[in-house]
Amino acid sequence: MRGVNGTKEVSFIPMQLTREADYAIRTLVELASRPQGEIVPLRRIASRQLVPLAYLKKIVRRLTAAGAVSTLRGRGGGIQLEPSAATLTLYRVISIIEGRLALNRCLVRRGACPLERTCPAHPVWRHVQDVLIRELEAVTLADLVASRRKRRLRQSGPRRPAPPARPQGAGRGPAGGDVGAVRG
Repeated sequence: MRGVNGTKEVSFIPMQLTREADYAIRTLVELASRPQGEIVPLRRIASRQLVPLAYLKKIVRRLTAAGAVSTLRGRGGGIQLEPSAATLTLYRVISIIEGRLALNRCLVRRGACPLERTCPAHPVWRHVQDVLIRELEAVTLADLVASRRKRRLRQSGPRRPAPPARPQGAGRGPAGGDVGAVRG
């Protein structure tokens, strides 16, 4: 297949999280960055995290069923992070939403693929999946909140101290102009 400029076009199938898992992680990080027990309206989370409200409601039902969040209905209602949820790992959140992670269909369960013992790629997929799971298990919501705070501090850069205030009339000449100002 040729691209617009005549070069060979490469197609790919991305290995990526579903939107639902991405939205769940963003929602939980938003909650974990707030004081423990704070109830946050779903509309606020949807707006801040750019998640469609109807989709967020579906995600919250799954997070509630898994014990990661609790909900409060009615006026002043919303969701809050359960106390132990700040220690949830990325792997656990993804598992709540997606189910068990499998990089390839041959890794869903041992013996699922008849070529498992002879396939030269199978050990590679198994190793990559094991490394991915280990990395996702090593990162908690609290880690992500801390990382976000550090990033925001770096982006804001060092703050310059305000110049010292000059006393009223200091540096002013007899005509009220700055001392040393050139007049033409």
